[in-house]
Amino acid sequence: MSSSQMKLSKFELIPNEVLLEIFEYLSPYNIFQAFYYLNRRYNDLLISIHVRIDLLNKYKKIFDYYNYFLFPLVPYNIISFRCEDICDRLIYQIRLSEFISLKYLTISNLNIETLQIIIPQLSKLQKLIYLNLQIRNNINIENEIIFQRQLPLIQTCILNLNKKISFQNEHFYPNLKDLVLNQCNIEDLGLFIQNYTPQLQHLTVTLIDGKISEEIDKIHHLKSLIINSHTIPFHRLTNSIFNLFRDLQRLSINATGIEYTNGKQWQTLLSSKFPQLNCFQLHIIFPQEDAATPDDRIQLLKTFETSYFRHHKWYFAFIYCPSMTNIEFFSLPMINKKIDVNLYNTSIETTMNDEHTFKNIKELSLVLTDPNETSSSLFNSCFFNVENLKLISEFREYQPFPKNLYVDISRLIKFSHIKSMELIGMHFPSTILILLDYMPNLHSITITLNHLIKMTKTLTDNKICQNLTKLIKHLTIT
Repeated sequence: MSSSQMKLSKFELIPNEVLLEIFEYLSPYNIFQAFYYLNRRYNDLLISIHVRIDLLNKYKKIFDYYNYFLFPLVPYNIISFRCEDICDRLIYQIRLSEFISLKYLTISNLNIETLQIIIPQLSKLQKLIYLNLQIRNNINIENEIIFQRQLPLIQTCILNLNKKISFQNEHFYPNLKDLVLNQCNIEDLGLFIQNYTPQLQHLTVTLIDGKISEEIDKIHHLKSLIINSHTIPFHRLTNSIFNLFRDLQRLSINATGIEYTNGKQWQTLLSSKFPQLNCFQLHIIFPQEDAATPDDRIQLLKTFETSYFRHHKWYFAFIYCPSMTNIEFFSLPMINKKIDVNLYNTSIETTMNDEHTFKNIKELSLVLTDPNETSSSLFNSCFFNVENLKLISEFREYQPFPKNLYVDISRLIKFSHIKSMELIGMHFPSTILILLDYMPNLHSITITLNHLIKMTKTLTDNKICQNLTKLIKHLTIT
C-alpha cells in the first residue's frame, strides 16, 4: 500500500463526531470544497450537517460557489445566514424563503427595494429565533413598515430601519425576550408589548411621538428599558412610559434637553416608581446657553450629589468645551465607551472623585487646537485605557504647533495601550509619526495621502522607519 493510501486510510478512521468538531473551525466554503465528492461517506455526512453562512466581505468567487452550488445542495440545512445587501444579491439571486430551517438572520446595509422583498419572506422562516435587519444609513423610508405575519419562535428581534414600525396582526410572540426598534410611536409600543409579547424582558427603542392610552394596563414582565428620544419632552416621556413599566431593573435614557438633567426630579421619579431598579444611566445633550456659566453647570451637577444616588453608586459628569455648541451630561461609567474632547479647552466635572472615572473609555477623539490663557487642562491619565485614538487637527497652515503638544497628549493616555490611530484634519506636525516609537502595540493607521507624503519625507530616523514597517498591519490612506 502506498503512503498516500495509508494516510487516506488513517484519515478515514476518524469518527464522524471528531470530524464534526473539526468542521466547527472551518467555513462551509472550505468544508465542501475539501470534502464533498471525496466519497459517499463524506457526501452523506456533509449534507446532514447544520450550515452557518457568513457572506460579509467575501469575494465574488466565494459568493458564486455558495449561490450556484451550496444553496441548491443544502437549502434546508442552513441555520444561520449573515450578509450585506450589495449587488442586488437578495433581490435576484438569494431566496431566503427557501432556507426554511433558518434560525439566525442578519442583514446589514439594506436598501428599500430589498427590504420590501425580504419582509414577506420572513413568514416562511418559522424556526427563526434571531432577526437583525439594518437599513443603510443614508436611506429614509417614506411609508411605515408593517409586519403582518407571526414568527412564533423569535427570541431576539433588532430592527434598525429608520422608519416607524407597526405589527398589524393578532398573533402572539410568546418567546420574544429582546427587542430593538429604531423608531416607534409610544402608544403603538405600549399596545404591542401588552398584547403580544408576554415574555419580553429587554427593550431598546427610539421613540418619536405619542402618549400612552389610559386603556393600557401596567406591564410587569419588562426588566430592562433603553430609550432614545430627541423629540419628546421630559414630562411627556415620564408621564407615559414610566407609568407603564413599574418593575424595571435597568433604565437607560439617551435624550436632548436640559430638563433631563434635574437630579431632584429623577430622584423623586425613580424612588417612587422603580423600587427594583439597580442600574440607571443617562446620556443627555443640551445647548450651551442653557447652562452658560460655571456656576450653572456646578449647580446642575449638585442635584445628583445626594445620598440616594451615592447609595446606589450612580455617578454623573458633564463635558464642557467653549468651541462646542452643546454640553454633554452622562452617567459614569460612560455607556458607549468613547468620548470626544478638546486637548486644551475642555473641562470635565463629575460627582465621582476617582482616578478611574473613565476607565471604560476605549475610543478617544482628541481635538488639537492652540492653547490660550483661559484654556483648562484635563486631569492626568484620565483616559488610560484608550486603545483607539483619533487626533483631529484644527491648526491652520503655517500656525505654530504647541511646544509641548506630544507631552500634553501623553498626560491623558498611555501610548503603550494604543492599537489604532487616525489622523483627521489638514495640518499636523511633520514629526507626528515619532509617536510610533512609544506605541509598541499599534497595528493600524488611517492617514491622508498628503500627510503621509509630507511625513515620510522627514523620516530620517531609522528606528521610526523600522517601527512603521514592523508594527503596522493595516494602513488606510484617505
